[in-house]
Amino acid sequence: MKGLRSLVCVAAVVWPLAVFSQGDSQLEVPRGLWETELDASGIRFHVRTKRCGRALCGRVERVKNRRGYDAPSNAVSAQVLVQMRPQPDGSFFGEARDTTARSFPQSRVVLRGDSLIVRFCQGDTCKEQAWKRLR
Repeated sequence: MKGLRSLVCVAAVVWPLAVFSQGDSQLEVPRGLWETELDASGIRFHVRTKRCGRALCGRVERVKNRRGYDAPSNAVSAQVLVQMRPQPDGSFFGEARDTTARSFPQSRVVLRGDSLIVRFCQGDTCKEQAWKRLR
C-alpha cells in the first residue's frame, strides 16, 4: 500500500507538469516576416520571427528607406525580439529592442490578425507599434 501511495503522489506532481509543457510547446509562435512602422529617421525594418526553443525571437532581415528601397544599415541581423516567453493569455513577454537598439526588458508581443502588436516597455514608459505581416 505504501508503494502505491508513493506512486500516486509522484503521478499527482508529474502529470500536471507534463500537461503544462505539452500545451506550452504547442503554443502558436507568430513566425514570418514583418514590417515595422516608419521610425523618426524614415526607416522601416523587415523582421523575421521564429521559434527559439519555446520562446519567440526576431532578427532584422532588411532595412528600407522612406521610399521603400533597401538601405545600408548595421542593424541587419540584429536581434530585436529576445527570448520572448509565452504567456497564458497567448502573448509573449521578454526583451525587445527598438530601431535605435535601446533595450526594453518588459515588453510584450501579441498577434492580432495580420498585425504583430509590439509593446516596448521599460519601467513605467511604454510605446506600441503595429508590425504588418509581409509573409
